Amino acid sequence: MLKTLKLKNYRNFDNINFCFQENKNFIIWNNWTWKTNILEAISLIYQKNLINKEISNFVKKEEKYTYIEMEKEDWKKFSISIDKDNNKKIVSINWKSTTKNKCNDLLEKIIVFQPMDMNMMYLSPTLRRDFLDDILWNTYPQYNKINKDYKNALKNRNKLLKNIKEWKARKEEIIFWDNILIKNAVEIYKYRKEINDYFSENIYILKEMLNFKINDIKYNYITKVDLNNVEQSLNQYITKNLDRDIIIWNTPIWPHIDDFDILLDNFSLVNFASRWETKSIILWLKIIETKFIKKITNKEIIFLIDDLFSELDETHETLLLKEFSNSQIIITAIETKQSYNNCTNIIYL
Repeated sequence: MLKTLKLKNYRNFDNINFCFQENKNFIIWNNWTWKTNILEAISLIYQKNLINKEISNFVKKEEKYTYIEMEKEDWKKFSISIDKDNNKKIVSINWKSTTKNKCNDLLEKIIVFQPMDMNMMYLSPTLRRDFLDDILWNTYPQYNKINKDYKNALKNRNKLLKNIKEWKARKEEIIFWDNILIKNAVEIYKYRKEINDYFSENIYILKEMLNFKINDIKYNYITKVDLNNVEQSLNQYITKNLDRDIIIWNTPIWPHIDDFDILLDNFSLVNFASRWETKSIILWLKIIETKFIKKITNKEIIFLIDDLFSELDETHETLLLKEFSNSQIIITAIETKQSYNNCTNIIYL
């Protein structure tokens, strides 16, 4: 459990301390940026960069460094120091420098919901693939390397396809990258099948968010690959489509193209549900994610949820708060509400 957070020269904060308690913690202020910065600082301790910026961007303007320190219930202190001039980050436990992996071994898992996550079901399939890959990285640390190796092989294969078309390379040279690509793709599909099966088996709980207005709900993974025989399917594709790939300089199937959808009575979620229903369903996907991660890792979960209650009605607020009751949760909001009365801790900025 997270007990305290200390920020020095972090973004818009000079020097500030926060105290958190078990279960629900609300951060209330009318400017969303300040509240979001607190969640970003916590996420950095857990090796997540929510805004994907250079680490020097977290240093307060006109300052040379920032310091983030988190204390847990066992009195261990985890900290990050960022040197703006050298764009360098130092991770420490009890003021002794250490590695990211060591921190991850000792910390809980965090699950983050941001307003931009609302776009996941509306915009590019990349966002949905990133959602699955983030779950798998959070569950299996080795998955990140497999995914990076796959993307590197894909980049090199596509570059070689172009060179073959321009007579700068021979067809036979593609075999090397094909073998690496297939090897890593098989591994990725092994992990994705696990999370896909879990979502398929547990997606029924989302019906509660829609007050059972639907008869059927399904998680639908979309791929051109035969998931029952991945390696054979990929080999057959390469044999059959190499000439086409050379013409288009691209590899138009495999994990980097796949997608998923939520079907409500066989209609896509975005064509069926309202915006607040979609937000509720995405939050419940996060809850299913939590159950999956806890099942595999046996670690506790901390939720960081930015702007939880906008676009949600009171019924869904109550359902979500009830579901979060067994975990520590840090929620930002712009106003106090009746539903906050029973929470553990309210922080006003």
